[in-house]
Formats: sequence, C-alpha cells, structure tokens
Amino acid sequence: MPDLIAPRSTRRRFVQACAGLPLVSLWLPDRLLPGGGPRIAEIEVFALRYPMTGHFKFFTGPHGAKGRASVLVKITTADGLAGWGQSVPIARWSYETLETVETVLREYFGPALLGHDADDIEGAHRLMAKTVANGFSSGMPIARAGIDLALHDLAGKRAGKTLSALWGRKADDALRLSWTVNPRTLEESDALVARGRERGYRDFNIKVAPDPEFDLELARRVRALAPDAFLWADANGGYAPETALALAPKLADAGVDVFEAPLQPNQISGYRALKKQGALPILMDEGVVSPVELREFIRLGMLDGVAMKPSRCGGLLSARRQIELLEDEGLMWLGSGLTDPDLSLAATLQLYGAYGLTTPAALNGPQFVTASLLAQPLEVVDGAMTPPRGPGLGVEVDELALRELVRATRAATVVSARGWAGALSWDESAPGSIALRVGDEDLWRFHHDPSLPYAYFHPLALPGTSALTADAPADHIHHHGMWFSWKFINGVNYWEHAPGRDRPAGRSELEDVRAELRPDHSARIRMRVLYTSPEGERVLAEEREIELSSPGADGSYAIDWTGRFTALAQEVVLDRTPLPSEPGGRAYGGYAGLSLRLVQLEDRAAATAEGPVTFNAQERFRGRASAFDYHGALDGSAAGIAVLAHPDNLNAPSPWYAIRSGHMSFFSPAVICYGKHEMRRGDGITLRYRVLVHPGRWRAERLQKELSKL
Repeated sequence: MPDLIAPRSTRRRFVQACAGLPLVSLWLPDRLLPGGGPRIAEIEVFALRYPMTGHFKFFTGPHGAKGRASVLVKITTADGLAGWGQSVPIARWSYETLETVETVLREYFGPALLGHDADDIEGAHRLMAKTVANGFSSGMPIARAGIDLALHDLAGKRAGKTLSALWGRKADDALRLSWTVNPRTLEESDALVARGRERGYRDFNIKVAPDPEFDLELARRVRALAPDAFLWADANGGYAPETALALAPKLADAGVDVFEAPLQPNQISGYRALKKQGALPILMDEGVVSPVELREFIRLGMLDGVAMKPSRCGGLLSARRQIELLEDEGLMWLGSGLTDPDLSLAATLQLYGAYGLTTPAALNGPQFVTASLLAQPLEVVDGAMTPPRGPGLGVEVDELALRELVRATRAATVVSARGWAGALSWDESAPGSIALRVGDEDLWRFHHDPSLPYAYFHPLALPGTSALTADAPADHIHHHGMWFSWKFINGVNYWEHAPGRDRPAGRSELEDVRAELRPDHSARIRMRVLYTSPEGERVLAEEREIELSSPGADGSYAIDWTGRFTALAQEVVLDRTPLPSEPGGRAYGGYAGLSLRLVQLEDRAAATAEGPVTFNAQERFRGRASAFDYHGALDGSAAGIAVLAHPDNLNAPSPWYAIRSGHMSFFSPAVICYGKHEMRRGDGITLRYRVLVHPGRWRAERLQKELSKL
C-alpha cells in the first residue's frame, strides 16, 4: 500500500480481521518516532450495538430498536500500552450516527492522530478540529469523545493512577443515580417508579414534551409517588417558548426541582425569558458542547446551569473546563449522560466523582442496556454507583466479549439484508408486549401485561405470511396463540374463564418480566409466574425463561421455553379433564401445559418423530413422541410449527394431544395427559421445549434431525 500520511515513514493500513468483523486498524511500523513521548502507533475502531430493555424514546424506530449504538476505540502507543475509549451516538438525539462516527474515526481522526504524542490530549483535539471543521461548536463531538477517553485512559495507566488522582482529586464516594421515567401512558408511570424503587433508586427524572397536559400530570404522579425525591424534568428541546413559559410555574407547583432543555438551544430569547421568569432553575443540555458557547450563553443570561455529559462534549477535557467555568460563575451543574454503557459510563463516573457531584446523576445506561463488555461489569448497588478504582478509566475490556458483540451486530445487518423483504426491528411501543417486526408486520409478539390471564405469543408468523397462530377465537376465547397454563391445580381451573368472568378462577400472576433484546434480533425473556387460588393462596411458582433465536435465511426461528416449577402449598395436585376411558371422561380430555392454537391451514397434517399422525374419528390424536409438527398451506406456501420435548421432562417421551377438526387446529405436549401429578411443598419439576416456526412441511426425518441438536 502506498504512503498516505507524512512523514514518509508513517503509513496507514486498513486491516479487516476476525472473520469480517467491522474492526479497523490504523498502525505505524516504527516502534518510536523522534521528538520523545509515547507516540500513537495504532488505532482500532469497533462498531457495535448493545442489547437493551424497556422503552426509551430515543431508541425507537428502525435504527434505535436495533440496540444502543456504540463505537469503541483502542489506541496503542509505540511501547505497547493500550487505552480504551467509547463514542455513544444516538441518531434521534444528535446528528451523529453509528455509521458517521465509525467513518470519521476510521477515515479522518485516526489517520490524523497517528504518530501524535499520546500525552498531548489538547493537541489531539486541535488536530481533530483541523481534520473535521467545527460548526457552531466542535465538529463531531461524540466521535471525538472516543479518542479523548482513550487518551485519558492511556495517561492514567501510564501514571498508574485513576483519572481523579491524575487530576489531583479524589473520587471515592458512591454517586446516587436518578431513575428515568419515560412512560407512553400515565398508567405506566406507577409501575416504572416502582421498578426504580425495587432497584434502590430514590430519585427520578421524567422525560417531558411535547404534551404539556400529559407532562404536568406525569410530574404530579411521580412527585406523589416519591415525595422526597430530587425530581428533574427534561424536555430535550421539545417545547415552543410560549409553552415552556406557561408550563414552568405549573411544573414548579407540581414539585419539579429543575427544568432541563425546555427549548432548542438556538431559542436564545426564549431561554433568557425563562431564566428571567425564575419559576425553576433552567438547565441547558443539547447545544452546549465546548466552553466557548457556554461562556457566551452565561453572558447572555440564558441559563442557571448545565446538565453535563462528557460524551456530548467531545470528552473529558472539555467537560472538566465547563464544570470549572460553572463553578467559577456560581452556577449549578448536574450529572447526566447519553445512556452510556461501559467505558463512557466509567469515564463519567470518574469525572462526577472527582468534581464532587452532590445531586443524583441521570446515568441510565444500567437501566436500559443489558450487556457489558467489561471483564468486571459496573454495578448499581442500592441505587448508586462508585467510580471504578483502577488506573485510567479504571476498567478492563473483555476483548472476546467485544468481538462477539461486534459479530452479532454485523449478523443483524446481514439478516436484514436477506432475500425476504423488510428490515427487522424491535417494537415495545404497545404496553405489556414485545415484538420482532419485519417491515410493518409482526414476526412474533409476546404479550405479558399483568392484567392478562396468562402470558402468550401471538402472532407467530414467517416473513411475508399472515399469522400461523389464532388469538381468542370465538369457539374458545381463552385460546391465545401459544401459551402455557395448567388445567386444574388442587381442583381449581386455571384454563377456562370462570362463569361470568373474563379470566379463570385460578390466577396466573405475572411478575418481574425482563427482556434482553439483542442487536442480532435474538432475545431472552425471563419472568416469574405465581399460580394463586381464588382465596389468594400462592400454591405454585414458576421461573420461566424463553430464548428466541434470530431468524434464519428462510425466516425460520426457534423458541426455547423453560419453566421451573416449585410447589408452595403443602400439597399441589396438577390435573386435567379425564380421558374418554376414565370415569367421567370426555372426548376432549387430557390437555394441560404448553399449547398452540393455529389458524385453519389448508391441507393440514401432522407428524411425530416416529412418522405421520393419524387422527381418530373424533378428529383427535393422543400418543407419546419426542417431537410433533403441525403443518399446512398458508398464503399459498407450506408452513408449520414443530415442538420438541426435552427427554428429561416429566413423563417423557411426551404425551401429545392434538385436534384437526372443522373449526380447530390445536396441539400440545400435554405433560399430564395420562395422569395427574402430585407434589409436596418444595418439590420441583422442570419442563423444557423447543418450538420451531418454519416454512415447509416437516416429516419424521426432519424432526429426528432437530432432536439430535437438543
């Protein structure tokens, strides 16, 4: 490759490594360059997306739903020491995206910094400013932050000190965190506040704008739920000046303590009017990148303080100068963030600890991001985090985990580009449900609202087809796609609706639903189900874990369903409607457990791992098998759903109950089909199933092949 960067001995090379990972390496062949100081010899850039949980307005839409975008930067000096940094773009918050940050770091900042003295952080910022011109403020500040953090990490490691010690300060105390409340409906706010309290949080920040009536009621509700909390309203520039002026006194009356970013930063007269009004302290956020405009905004009388974000400001150098400027002017600063994961979070904790932040920090990365790339992940303890105490940023990157997440991110892009139309995206916009979508259609949706009789999947579909499952059909309104329910527990019905009611007499209470939605569009859903009698006695507990694969090239996907049951009552009897051959038996007897209600496929048929299924005169099938596939034609193409039962399940090989009638397509690995199961308090059973949604008609041979993978 020809020389691209002066001096002549400096060369740029782009290295694609790790089987096609989007890893870019820029490096110098020389061990040391003239001039002294540790020279930058190599810069590596890793673009990825972290999996997330919960609803946050900046992570919706086709890109946000893919996960929390991040670009990690590894800078290695000629003597082999490495420092790590992180850029955290959010397309719906800033003009910087995952793609632009990666490109700027790889094509512009990286080459400009090769050979630069790694100790000269201020000089590095000057070089970056020459490479990508400033706009109103520093150009590409979120991308710059990745370089800035990596250089600070190097400086601390070289000195063997934390950043706070490097600055002549201490950061030993835990920092209180603020829990973000961003509900889609007012009804959601109570549960969100409760969730924060369960994790030890005592303070809350609410996302507001553009609806002032909704926002005012939200503020009142959160203040009523947390009367002693520090309550912080953040509009992210979402109001018009006249709306903000009318709303600020009402928010103050509702108990809000500070008002962040009520207007876009170019609404200078509006900010001045709000500060002059004095109803609430006015903080600026978006639009404050460097100390230059901050000083001007202070002179113009636009603010009472700033919500600091090192990730927004181009890194720690700029953020420190802004904090010192605010302190000199007697103004306030609050600790905030950009849903920072890992390295960016570690740097932010170091900064806020070093400068003695006393108010709760709105660092909500731990609230929404569900993965970590650190050898020792940062943890929230009783609603607080302690700045890491290692040298530099204080943390160590797990490079194996990093490469795996980069691979997963790349795989998600490949999946979206496959032959079937429509990009994949996560959807949590509807309360109490999670969905993977293909274009504008659900591939699958999991319903878990606590008001439901039980959690269930509907639809289960393939790309480009309508749903394979049926939900609440007129003949059996208690059938919901794919669901799990016992029929009788201690003689109480947990299956059909009780007379005159919209739910069974026995209650299946859904608790602690946690979803890990990954960039490759696989997912893990965990929850607790408490089976409760009509009198309120909890008789059985279930820890449920559902692992969903990302779709394959043909659109197929797997759902691994595990339920771990523990008896809570002194005696627990799991039972079903008797079989036709038993006293009081019925033609439909035997069902209980995991069940699927399908649409009326054309040319329906079924197979087990032993061969084709033959239905009896009542259009039913009962038998034992390790796997069962129900298939037919849908929208002109063959499709089906297979269920594999783990060989360690109760009563294995599994009993099955299936129906192929004129109005019903139903099947179930009916675990207690042939007899009730009795448990004593503390006894447990585990049931494991793999559900495969697939195109085509599967026969015994294919089921046997899939069973070999269990």
